[in-house]
Amino acid sequence: MSQQFAYDEKGSTFLYFILSFFAMLLIPLTYLFWPKGVKDEEKRLRTLCPIHGKSKWYKKVQEALRRKKSKPSFRKWLIVFAWVGFLVLVYKVSNIENDHVEYDPYEVLGIDRDADKVEIKKRYRQLSLENHPDKGGDSDTFMKIRKAYESLTDEETMQNWKEYGNPDGPQAMEFGIALPKWIVESKNSIFVLGIYMALFMVIMPIIVGVWWNRSIKYSKEQVLLNTTQLYYYFLNKTPNLNLKRAIMVISASFEFSREHNSKVRAPTPADNEELPDLLHRLESCSITDNPKERPMNFPYSVKARILIYCHLCRLDIPSTMLEEDLEFILCKVPLLVQEMVGCLSQLTVMAHWNKASMPRLESLENVMKICPMMVQGLRETKSPLLQLPYFNDDFVKYCHMSKKRFVRNLRGLAQLRESDRRQMLRRMGDEEYDTMISVLKKYPDVELHVTTQVMDDEDLNVITAGAIVTVTLSMSRKELGDLQEEEVELPVETLATLDDEEGAGEKPNKLKVWEKQSKKKKNVKKKKPTKAGAKKTLGAKKVDKSKFDEAEVSSEGQAAKSNESGDSDSDDSDTDSDSPRDDETEEKEWQAMQATFKRKSKTSLTMSDKRTHTVYAPNFPVEKQEWWWVYVCDRKRHLLLTSPVMVCNLRENEEIELKFPAPQKPGRYTYQVWLRSDSYLDCDQKQDIKLDVKEAKPLEEEHPQWNISDNENNDGGNESEDEGISSEENSLSDVDN
Repeated sequence: MSQQFAYDEKGSTFLYFILSFFAMLLIPLTYLFWPKGVKDEEKRLRTLCPIHGKSKWYKKVQEALRRKKSKPSFRKWLIVFAWVGFLVLVYKVSNIENDHVEYDPYEVLGIDRDADKVEIKKRYRQLSLENHPDKGGDSDTFMKIRKAYESLTDEETMQNWKEYGNPDGPQAMEFGIALPKWIVESKNSIFVLGIYMALFMVIMPIIVGVWWNRSIKYSKEQVLLNTTQLYYYFLNKTPNLNLKRAIMVISASFEFSREHNSKVRAPTPADNEELPDLLHRLESCSITDNPKERPMNFPYSVKARILIYCHLCRLDIPSTMLEEDLEFILCKVPLLVQEMVGCLSQLTVMAHWNKASMPRLESLENVMKICPMMVQGLRETKSPLLQLPYFNDDFVKYCHMSKKRFVRNLRGLAQLRESDRRQMLRRMGDEEYDTMISVLKKYPDVELHVTTQVMDDEDLNVITAGAIVTVTLSMSRKELGDLQEEEVELPVETLATLDDEEGAGEKPNKLKVWEKQSKKKKNVKKKKPTKAGAKKTLGAKKVDKSKFDEAEVSSEGQAAKSNESGDSDSDDSDTDSDSPRDDETEEKEWQAMQATFKRKSKTSLTMSDKRTHTVYAPNFPVEKQEWWWVYVCDRKRHLLLTSPVMVCNLRENEEIELKFPAPQKPGRYTYQVWLRSDSYLDCDQKQDIKLDVKEAKPLEEEHPQWNISDNENNDGGNESEDEGISSEENSLSDVDN
């Protein structure tokens, strides 16, 4: 059987190919790039408007949403035109005539399939007389009629028709190519070859080269690799990095240099006039800056540092271009801080192998402080109360000068009774006060619960020297608005007694610090703590539940110590008597391990969604979500024990596991677990963990599992047979016996 290649002369096959390829691309691209509906975004913005309505990022998002609604985007029109072209192709393909028609002799003769030979012969004679060439008929039509008659009467012709679909027998196999014939013609070969060369040898290599050239400049966090090397150099050079030095290193990042980042605006002559004025205003704020190291003394670094300090001091920037530069810097700072934290973590690991200088814990904490300072636009020395709307230095003084309660932070302000708080902030307007309270109630208040275990040991609660300690941190996010509901009411008699004590102790409160010290020596020791405790916790005639929680924690710690001692005694007795472990205890440990595995799988699935709670940051140019750093440290030795983990999905409850090796020497150690916010000041949490490290158990060289006697070796075949395992040596020894 011969083969023939038939090119698409009419273009019908090529249309089928184009239609299929177009549909494979158009359907997924439409799903990915079609502009999403603005209704959900509008609904979300309406819920955020009461709190974030005056923020910079909110106004930008609202303006972008308004523009999207007013005029359709170019992407939308492009997709619409693509679908119109697709429908035109479908219409053309539907009108293509089918050239291949299956041969049917009954249809050619115009008779039914149930017709017998007499009817077939009669019909053939009738059509032959009408279409015979001698009588003016068409010769091709006459030949078709004759072949149809032979297909129904001649056995050999009928067999060819039934087997091959043609009365003439097997025909040449045709392969259709979905390309026009002009593509393979010799006169067009140069043109076609030129297109292929331009596409695969010029355009595609250029696209891949540009992509590769851009990708090798950035790290996984989209930070320039040159910036990462700069961080390693200065962090290794300065292990004890203070806050001012950390800001200088951040400002020297190459993301702010025009030579390394084309998105940076080129400097203009107007900058030479406006930046010195801003620097002079910063000097009045007691901020001086005159570095001599490179690249910190480069113009781009000096400019970035001036704009950063203007943002922290909340100074107005007169130029619109400089304000845009500041917004660009603020958008980059969270990524740069995260990269610097990673560099500090790597240097800590390298220092254990004597490959770098050991960075102090304070360096890490100073770097982490930069992010919330930039988000809130507030210096570290300022009161965290200034994060609230309409709060200024005067209101901070009122909070510090309050007679009933000294308010220092956001939590203390939220715990005040409503009447006392309104009286203290009476100079604030009603509308402004309501807005401030609504923002205050939305601030996060995270509760921590820490447990320590050794997951790969028989006894999870016993920590031996050198063992891998797993710290499970359970975080529960609440809001400061829930604090008043959790406060504990005291009996009326106690409140009356405390009111009398508070009234009698108003005069001593007015004494100076040195007068308090002299007064304290004269008072009775037992009454003084009670009076001071009453003044601190009952300014609103309520007692904060956190005070009782501290007492519970201390009592639980003592109980835990006693339990540990009891457990150690019981363990010793168990080892002496060689009694088996309790089945209930093993079941609990097994369930705890299974819960850990489920938690890991759940965390891996939810890590992609990083939207948690929108941060109140009126001066930040983009919408910021609440993220947290979690790590374990040794405050006494100024040492970081675990790499900081960024928690990006803390909406309500979340669990994180941190692992570090226990000390090599037995003893009692106290470490701290820190939870630091990258968005708010004065929202950090810490909790101490106390480890009672025991001496590591010696390796059991003569374990019963390895004690195999000679008889057991001889009877190994029977044992393996019982266990479903057989060996050739055992079977041969059985045959010999």
